[in-house]
Amino acid sequence: MQKLSLAEYESARQYIRENGCGTVYPLSIAEKRQSGDIFSDNSSALFWHYSGFAFIYGGLDEPFLDKVYNCFLSNKQKLSRRFILFVNDEKIKDHFLSKDGINIGKRYFYEYRKASAPDSIGPPENMKLCEISSELFDKVQGKVTPMFSWCSKNEFLKHGKGYCISDGENAAAWAFSAAISSDEIDVGIETKSEYRHSGLGKVTAIRMLQYCFQQNKRPIWACDSNNTASQKLAEKIGFEKTAECYTVRRTEP
Repeated sequence: MQKLSLAEYESARQYIRENGCGTVYPLSIAEKRQSGDIFSDNSSALFWHYSGFAFIYGGLDEPFLDKVYNCFLSNKQKLSRRFILFVNDEKIKDHFLSKDGINIGKRYFYEYRKASAPDSIGPPENMKLCEISSELFDKVQGKVTPMFSWCSKNEFLKHGKGYCISDGENAAAWAFSAAISSDEIDVGIETKSEYRHSGLGKVTAIRMLQYCFQQNKRPIWACDSNNTASQKLAEKIGFEKTAECYTVRRTEP
């Protein structure tokens, strides 16, 4: 399994297929919109997004799966960033589960199938909704942020988009393109703990939906199966659950 050069990324698109785990993250790498690594053995390929999300395509025989485990999922390896593999095949999931130190979870996927985005909702009078600028990029601090998905501010400002509700100098809630391809945008969203249950997430999410329609891109929403708050918000603004897949990660010592 060899790491591809940037010049070879476009050719790796041939491996990407719809499989229930989505394609926006691997395509964002292959199209060079977002940073990530691609590995291939000429019959299978691994796409490892900057955020840590990883996807495998192709023949996926046992030798290839063992290489994925030994290089990325074994606790013997030190990685530069996290590695969370998405798979929707029971046999592949069971193959990794038979290995030492593996944790299996689930991720839910949603699509927005309505013909238009919802109408805008304004933030509270004492707050302001605005685009995530160069200055706001640094102020948006949390678990799900542009810094989580984009390797640099310049990369985000060039290819991505996001909206933030500010409470004075504080970034209270935000929604942004966690992944973006030529056809789709995966919407990342977070509200700081002290501002939750106030509807701010809905305001920013709707603004991102409107942006997706303006760009003629399909909005995608995905979250951990345990994240009921994200699931409820997705459904509240019009998303429908369309798929789920397994997440494979190593159990940290």
